Amino acid sequence: MLLNLVNSFLQLVEQFSISTKIIAATTIIAVFVRLITSKRFKLPPGPRPLPLLGNILELHGASLLDKLDEWKERYGPVVTFYIGPKMVIVVNDFEHLNEAYVKQGSDFSSRPLLYSSKIVTDDFKDIALAPYGDVWKYQRKITSQALRRYLTGKQLELRVYETLQPIIENMKQESGAFNPHRYMSLSVFNVLHGLCFGSTLQIEDPRFTKLLSSQDKVSDGIGNGFIEDFLPPLRLWPTKKFTELMKLALEFNDYVLDRLQEHKISFDANNVDDLTDNILLAQQQALKEDDFAKFFTDDHAKQIVIDVFAAGLDTSRQTLDWLFLVLVAYPEVQSKMHEEIDRVVGNAVPSKEHRSRLVFTEAVLMETMRLYYVTPVGLPHETMRDTTVGGYEVPGKTTMLANYFSMMRDPKYWPEPLRFKPERFITINKEGTESKISALRHDGWAPFSMGHRACIGESLAKLELVYIVAGLLQKLTFSFAGEEEGKFPDMGNSAKGITFLPKPYYVKVTSRGN
Repeated sequence: MLLNLVNSFLQLVEQFSISTKIIAATTIIAVFVRLITSKRFKLPPGPRPLPLLGNILELHGASLLDKLDEWKERYGPVVTFYIGPKMVIVVNDFEHLNEAYVKQGSDFSSRPLLYSSKIVTDDFKDIALAPYGDVWKYQRKITSQALRRYLTGKQLELRVYETLQPIIENMKQESGAFNPHRYMSLSVFNVLHGLCFGSTLQIEDPRFTKLLSSQDKVSDGIGNGFIEDFLPPLRLWPTKKFTELMKLALEFNDYVLDRLQEHKISFDANNVDDLTDNILLAQQQALKEDDFAKFFTDDHAKQIVIDVFAAGLDTSRQTLDWLFLVLVAYPEVQSKMHEEIDRVVGNAVPSKEHRSRLVFTEAVLMETMRLYYVTPVGLPHETMRDTTVGGYEVPGKTTMLANYFSMMRDPKYWPEPLRFKPERFITINKEGTESKISALRHDGWAPFSMGHRACIGESLAKLELVYIVAGLLQKLTFSFAGEEEGKFPDMGNSAKGITFLPKPYYVKVTSRGN
């Protein structure tokens, strides 16, 4: 009967235009897949989808975070919804996240082959967005080795210190209130630029200005994602947003490719100084092994560097934007950090020997990432095979989202979840007359994801953020300024979609005379 209906429908659309036929064919496929999956699988509950459109109308003009919270309250911790014909299952609590991404990690470890991802990754030659497999494993392995080599020495702490000195002086010279966003972005940008390319840029450098503007436009404009990823016919007539943001992303890629080509010209296997040199060295070694040579074209090398540079740049600088908003909103927190940094670091360069004793400083960072998490649903996963989560069945090739934002504000794990309380990460263990204080990883805290696809740059991000914050607060005191000076800052979200960003704010700085 179903085939008869399909045949009748196909005969009907023979008279339609090509574009109408494409949409009609997509509708048939969507309905057909829907009918199959609904009969075969015991799917998690969720809002009723429309044919072809899915739940797009409910998401249009709404915040994805608000909608996920609404669906969580209505349907429970595991929810099914549809973006166009594409089924998406979202996990809203830590237990089910752990079940899926850790205990059954091999089932949930791939990535959906999104159209936008294919464009910006040279057909999935990267690490972050590539599907799980031998190529991904090999590239992640050599990148992890390069990052570990970099983090074992003093390169990172010295790079942060050198990067911060001109930034601190520029801040001191600000005559009044200013938006710190540009400085926070430059601090992270130059740390990562030094790691990847062995050089830094000045704040007035037009290359930095252009790249920062591009990254800000992408972060602000991405919204709830790209409808072109889920409705293939629209790729023939892409939206203005999609066209503009893809252009900006590819310009960023071109910048990295130019730096890669410069490194290839000057490459010396006996003088490997930065991540790009390490990647080129690994590429040479791969060429000696026929099985791996195809995994390491120039496009692969470029995409690995982009993963470290671009992904680390956005999340870290936006975390700093939130953190310094927190510090001007809660001056008592900033004072306590000043006291700890003075006692532990003094006038020295913040380094590994200090990190274990910068307990409150790191706890403030962890609490900022909990309460003001900049990528609330992280990167999508895709199931490798038919599997289960929370007692429900999940078909293979299903897109999975994790609602980290909800998890990290869940009162089950976080008493007074909306209160900024860094002490929740600190335990005091008394041994005789001495006390040992340590910041501990907390159940329900997962800003770097979990399992096979956990962020490869987690160790780098944690270290650079501690060094940057300690270095800035070692020399400066920040206070809230601007039109609402003296009032509590607006801690609301400026982005209505899959990013969570602070609204622009203004500060004043005073030198601490260190």
